[in-house]
Amino acid sequence: MVEQEAKYKAEFMAADGLPELQKTPPAHLDKVAKAEYRRIIGSIGKLPLRNLDRSELELYCTWYSIYKDASVQLNKEQSKKRKNIAKINNAIKTIDKATRAIKGLASDLGLNVNSRLQMNMPQTDKEEHQSLRDKFRIS
Repeated sequence: MVEQEAKYKAEFMAADGLPELQKTPPAHLDKVAKAEYRRIIGSIGKLPLRNLDRSELELYCTWYSIYKDASVQLNKEQSKKRKNIAKINNAIKTIDKATRAIKGLASDLGLNVNSRLQMNMPQTDKEEHQSLRDKFRIS
């Protein structure tokens, strides 16, 4: 019953009259970011994401592209016989920064399990959490 209510609430929020996210990736994204945009658009289903969330989704896709590029650079550098430690450290720093940004944006957009569950959880009234003493003003 609670799951049905949560699903209904999510569908109601999705039918809020706000414009949907555009299906095609913006032209300014690079090839990797565009592919990630398409992957997400195809997977978001009934999440209440709208055009208002577009800049956040674009940032997510951009950071994903940065992460992927830094991972490739790190792998290339590690496979060399004469490793450039500065390049390896820079790639690791970039990967760490991108990972943090991706995790935060993914959570905001409902792209991970916990954030999707939170989006679908029904709100509880604060009044329900009052103690009986507080409710009946007993000291």
